[in-house]
Amino acid sequence: MRATDDYTRAGLQGSLDLGVAQPTALIVIDPVECYTDPACPLYAGVEESVAVMADLLADAHEAGVPVVITRLGHHPSGLDASVYGRKIPALRWYLEESPYSGYIDGLAPGPRDIELVKQYPSAFVHTTLASTLTFLGIRRLLIAGLSTSGCIRATATDALQYGFEPVVVSDAVGDRLEETHTGNLFDIRAKSAELLTRREARTLLGLA
Repeated sequence: MRATDDYTRAGLQGSLDLGVAQPTALIVIDPVECYTDPACPLYAGVEESVAVMADLLADAHEAGVPVVITRLGHHPSGLDASVYGRKIPALRWYLEESPYSGYIDGLAPGPRDIELVKQYPSAFVHTTLASTLTFLGIRRLLIAGLSTSGCIRATATDALQYGFEPVVVSDAVGDRLEETHTGNLFDIRAKSAELLTRREARTLLGLA
């Protein structure tokens, strides 16, 4: 039995009705240089996904929808990273003093964008994201960024739990291993979010 058939038989892989227009925002998760600078041990070879992220960001600006861009931020001691910092020592590459902590060219927050500093994988945990989206009247959240198996999945899951419609833009997210990337996209689609390509997301934004 194919995995998709098994998931469907089990009652997974339901669909959100994306044919109904909803107030939409874009969130770009952690587009920082530690993923794209080959000198950094965290380099992930995600340049193709990053290029699509930049195009999607331009699409969102053209459509005039709110944009949130996140980055990880911790005290230089790392103490406020708690258990997460012990589990993921690579967090040191995100710290401000790291040479790899800057935004990737073309993906830094612009004057119309909201910059959100987070401390955990989900952009919703201990941040103002949910209240900001609610204040703006947002119902649907396009999700792009890095990485698929970590912060993308965590943010999509929490978006669902907070009552937003999460839509992961599949070619605008990336991970260091292709099998990890594709496996997590499959499970995200089955359990927490819809998947669209950037081209399909343009249609959702009314740009096609």
